[in-house]
Amino acid sequence: MTAPLPPPSPSSAPPPRGDSVPLLFGMTSLFADMTYEMAHVLLPALMLHLGGTGMATALMESLAEGTRMGGFLFSGRLGGVPRREILLVRGGYGLTVLSTVLMGAAGSAGALIALKSLSWFGKGLRGPARDALLSNALPPELLARAFGTVQSLDQVGGITGPLLALALAGFLSPAHLLFLGALPGVLCLAFSVLATRRAAAEQRKTQDGHASAPGLFSSSVRGHLIRPDIRIYFLGGTLLRAGMLPATLLMFRFASEGGSFPVTVVGFLLASLLTVLANLGIVRKILPQSPRPLMGIAAFLIASSALLLARGGAHPAAYLLAMTAWGAGEACAMVGLKVRGAALWPPELRSRGFALFEISAALLSLLLWPLLAHLWDRGETAFGMGVAALAAAAGGGLLLLEKGKAERSSGGRG
Repeated sequence: MTAPLPPPSPSSAPPPRGDSVPLLFGMTSLFADMTYEMAHVLLPALMLHLGGTGMATALMESLAEGTRMGGFLFSGRLGGVPRREILLVRGGYGLTVLSTVLMGAAGSAGALIALKSLSWFGKGLRGPARDALLSNALPPELLARAFGTVQSLDQVGGITGPLLALALAGFLSPAHLLFLGALPGVLCLAFSVLATRRAAAEQRKTQDGHASAPGLFSSSVRGHLIRPDIRIYFLGGTLLRAGMLPATLLMFRFASEGGSFPVTVVGFLLASLLTVLANLGIVRKILPQSPRPLMGIAAFLIASSALLLARGGAHPAAYLLAMTAWGAGEACAMVGLKVRGAALWPPELRSRGFALFEISAALLSLLLWPLLAHLWDRGETAFGMGVAALAAAAGGGLLLLEKGKAERSSGGRG
């Protein structure tokens, strides 16, 4: 009688299903961020050079959010089918990279605003589709680590791009630095092909691929939207996101008060570094992987970052501390909101759910951010920053105190 074969050793055990998918999407985000964060760190100085004001900067961010919302709508209508989501991800990254590189040719504040808006439309196209592909390719228990991995690598690019811009600033003009972003942009597009192909293959192993998907506002989607837990998620998450002022606005706030360019860049790098560290903390289970405590931490940090810049004549130490808190808060907010969103929607509706949430967050931001910038220009900075802090704290409080089991694993309804 043949002896039974010994069990495989731990070293020969297969890796978790879809383990390479977050890494591939993370590398895509890394090279994408190298491209547009190299531009991002130059935007406040470029805007000032082109005659822009605080209101113009807020207008740029608000219009970018508006066009990103258009991308969400487009992505939400076409998503739900893997082959379409693949095209949305690849096309969205391609549009963002192209328009960001072309910012080097901008000759006016209006052209800069238009290109930033086009870049953000591309981000809207690929965001919900990418999150749906990623969450549908993995088992629920791996989602927090997966989103943390993607966000960590994303911010590695967010650090590398500005560092490269700072190192080359004395040798190349801002326009040439922006054109240089085409090199990591090409790598971003290559990894987006690999990531979407692998995600679709993993999804086919356990799911039917959702050959047909309901419309963006179909009865099945509306049926989910009336649920109390989803309503609380939308309201709290929208307030939290609107209170999380864009890094560009925080940087412009400091620069417009006489802050030096090197300190402005260092603040941005600190924000990116803390985002990486916070995401690694989530991946390594040092920080919670449950969405409720993550969003509570995010609300505290984001509100603190706004209050640190509430006084006129922002001090460099206050600015650097504010950017540090903002970076860690952004990491906790993004992972917490995505994991919670994946738990609320079944697989075939996730791209619609992600898109609708992003649209609602963009709508409130379109209303709030120009108002805050108008208050800055009138000298009422403390009141404006107080409103942002209140929005973040209220949104995080709603999400933290939700009575439903927010920490249940994503996909439990699918």
